[in-house]
Amino acid sequence: MNRINLISIFSILLIFASFATSTPLKRQDQLTGFKQCQGTFPNSITVLTYTPNPVVLGQNVTVHIAGKATEVIKQGTTLVYTGYFENEPTKQAFQHQVDFCDTFVKPNGSECPVKEGDYSFIGSWLLEKHPNEPQNLVMEFGFNISVFDPNGKILSCLDGPMKVYYP
Repeated sequence: MNRINLISIFSILLIFASFATSTPLKRQDQLTGFKQCQGTFPNSITVLTYTPNPVVLGQNVTVHIAGKATEVIKQGTTLVYTGYFENEPTKQAFQHQVDFCDTFVKPNGSECPVKEGDYSFIGSWLLEKHPNEPQNLVMEFGFNISVFDPNGKILSCLDGPMKVYYP
């Protein structure tokens, strides 16, 4: 092979290598568009995913939640999710709560209290559909997801968008 061909091949490889290193890899969003709320909270949530996406009223939603607890998660801890119109906290559309231990911890073979350290749980529950709700419509809400200890102290908090399908 002559020197010109080697230089051409090397140049082409160098160009491809520069594209590969300059194009950032898209990392999967571990919080599905959510972000930590402003303020400081003892337990962080580093993974929040849910299926189906958008969630469908009248069906189960399955949620994977993981993070790091620096404060023990006790029996009686609740996860409260609140939806807002136009992402405005003054325009609350709905609010529901689930028992954190019964919904997330026990179905994963553990018990409360959950000690300090890393945690990862999958929970599922039915999203009730009421007869006076819209039909055949997808709406996006601003969502707040907060975990409260039995005394009402916020352990974790996330804000973000979530789409809801009204069948």
